[in-house]
Amino acid sequence: MSIDKELREELRQVADSMRCPPDLYGRVRQSYQHYVNEKRGRSLMKKRLLAGIAAAAILIPSAAFAASYLADEIFGSVKTIEQHGGSQESYQEIEGMLQTAKGKLTENEFKEFMELFKQMVQLKLKMTDEKGIKHEEKLTKEEQQRFEQLVSKLAPFFDKINGTAKP
Repeated sequence: MSIDKELREELRQVADSMRCPPDLYGRVRQSYQHYVNEKRGRSLMKKRLLAGIAAAAILIPSAAFAASYLADEIFGSVKTIEQHGGSQESYQEIEGMLQTAKGKLTENEFKEFMELFKQMVQLKLKMTDEKGIKHEEKLTKEEQQRFEQLVSKLAPFFDKINGTAKP
């Protein structure tokens, strides 16, 4: 027999004859349970962190894509503008202009601008046919006057949006 095997056998016999105090078993078990719980907690935290990152990576772009358009507040949908001779491109242009307005106007100015702009667009839709041709005679005299008032009230806002306003 080799010396390694003899040494191993001798150590095994000595270990078998040794007796550990009972409280040592309890401390070892408690230490092991603490180690296992701590390790399990870390892996759960890592899993939760990874799940959170994955959820954010999926939800943020989809939320940006699904965000409501400002133009929807005015037209309701792109179909409304298409029924009056408009196109998806013109809808996107209006959306771009409204986004620019939101960035350049103060919050109160933007609220006022949106209200006036919405009223003006409703009158424009009323006088525009399905081919996109304006027929001002479709409006009553009061509506025509209101339309002119809205255009004059909106002019300073458009100047500020386009950057042509005088300080």
